[in-house]
Order: sequence, then C-alpha cells, then structure tokens
Amino acid sequence: MANTDSATASPPPFRVTVVITNYNYGRFLRASVDSVLGQTVPDVECIVVDDGSTDGSRDIIESYGDRIKSIHQQNKGQAAALRAGAAMATGDIVISLDADDFLYPRTCEKVVAGWGPDVSCLNYRLDVYHEDAKTSIAYPTEPFMDEGQLERLQQYGYYPSPPMSGNAFAVGYVRMLLDRAVHMDGDGVDAYLLYSAPVFGRVAHVDESLGGYRMHGKNISMSSGRKTVKNLGDHIYYQYWAEKNASRFAAEKGIPYRHDDHVKGPYLLLWYLFVMDGVYKRFALPRQGRLMTSWLGLKAFATYPNIGLGRRLKNMLLVAALAILPRPLRMAIERGMIDYEAT
Repeated sequence: MANTDSATASPPPFRVTVVITNYNYGRFLRASVDSVLGQTVPDVECIVVDDGSTDGSRDIIESYGDRIKSIHQQNKGQAAALRAGAAMATGDIVISLDADDFLYPRTCEKVVAGWGPDVSCLNYRLDVYHEDAKTSIAYPTEPFMDEGQLERLQQYGYYPSPPMSGNAFAVGYVRMLLDRAVHMDGDGVDAYLLYSAPVFGRVAHVDESLGGYRMHGKNISMSSGRKTVKNLGDHIYYQYWAEKNASRFAAEKGIPYRHDDHVKGPYLLLWYLFVMDGVYKRFALPRQGRLMTSWLGLKAFATYPNIGLGRRLKNMLLVAALAILPRPLRMAIERGMIDYEAT
C-alpha cells in the first residue's frame, strides 16, 4: 500500500517568508540561501535582496532561477533592503536573515510551532561560528524573558534578544515598523524591530539554537568584537532611537513608558565615553556631558542584571578612570580596546 502521508498532511497554519539581505557577502550567500531552501516546512518563501553588491553576488542569486525571488537595488542600507523584501513577502511570518548567517533545517518548523496570532516577534538562539567553525557560544547568552520585556527596556535600554537572524516577525508588524519608525538610517534595524515588538504583540521564544551567526571580522553587530569609533557611534545612535520609537508607539497605545532623554545601558554609556574622545560625525548623538555619562555608566554597571561580579567591578573602574583621567591617559587606555584609525 502506498504511503499517502505527504499527500494528506495538513499545510502549516502559518507560512514563512525568509528575506535574505545581502551586501557584498557573496562568499557566504550560497550557504545562506541553501539553508532556507533546505527547510523541513514546505513552501517556505525565499526572497534575496541584493543591496548594490559589487562582488559577484548577482551571479550567485541568478543561479537559483525560480527557486527564489530576488530584488536588485542600489546600495541603500539594511532598512531599505528589508523594506523591499517585506513588501514582496506573501508569508504570515518574516525572518530577516543576514546573508552571512544561516538557518538550521528545522528553524521554520519550530518557529511555526511556537507562533500564535497574538505574536509580534519570536526569538531563538544562534550558535556562534568563527567563519565555518562552530564555537560553544550561543546568542543571546542571557535567559529569554517570558514577559516584562517593555519594562526591562524602559529601565535598562535593552532586553535579552538575539542578533537579527535570530528573530521571526509578523509580516504586518514589519511593514508598519519600517514605514513609521523615525531615524532608521541604514543599519541597526534589529533593535528597532525588537524594541517596539512588545508594544504591538507578544514576544515569544524557542529556547534553543536554530541557526548560525557567523563572525568574520566585518560584522556590523557589536557582538563581533570589531569596535571602531564609527561602529560604536552608529550603535549608540541606533539603540537610542530604537528605544525612543518604542516609547512613542507605547504612548500612542496608552501604554505607560518613560523615555529618559539620554543613552541607557552600561555598555552603551561606556562606548559613548570612547566616542567622545574620537571623531564621530555620521549621526547626531544625544547631547550629554562626560561627567553625566560617567555617572550614569557607574549606576548602570552597578545595577544591570546578568553581569558577573568581576566584570561588573572591572567596568566600573574603567568608567571611573575615563571620567577623571586627562585625555592623553584616557586615549592610552582606549586605544587598547578600540580602533581609532579604522573608518
């Protein structure tokens, strides 16, 4: 008797679209696309948005023929690339996959199983790879929260969440956010999507690794360890405005939320001290002095959850030193931690 399971199996209740955003990541792109085409859930839509690459990515994309959908545009940044992909998406759920990352075969299956009509965002962990070598680290390193994400964001300017490729979003939410968020100028889109998600629905999670986050020295994320004045300044700007957008949307819905008009979070405040000694001109950062930033940084490191005692004390001493030392001594310390020459 013939096996009819595949013929009679019910389609998944939610359809997934994976939007791969690519800019000059041709050496990783095929692995990323193949990981989407190899999903165990049927009918996963794969859209590749090439944001003006000059490295031969177009040939790789075109080699897939009609197995994927593609968009080729001039270089406009991550926000514009995701906006174009989300506009084309036909799924209920959108996973924005960076072209240097990849999904494990059951990612979409497990995302669909954990989804619900009230979910705006679903998080899962990403295993960290150095190029192709898997490490013992998975992001985020902190426990996921079952509730209270907006309260944590208000207090600390952050809640535990993975990089962009570790998130699935409701398609309507993605389109709305990309259309309405202000000061979304290029990259850092994951912070904007993550921080406003609790305002528009439930933030769910699958507490296991469902993909790979690849470190290769050119990552934009601060998780990569590549820190320059430009990257630090950009990250401060994106995080600040991501939270400010969340507070604006909360106010529209009558949800209590207080947005203090300064940078929050211990590491953002520490990085701001570095940026103050560098030359950063790309975006206008919040106006706050060194002493205020140092005081806020000391309080943040003293109270922020999930920081070990040794690291907490080490960073509090560093903040104190950067508050009181003259600039030549500050620069001597900072040059061992960030690259002032890189652009």
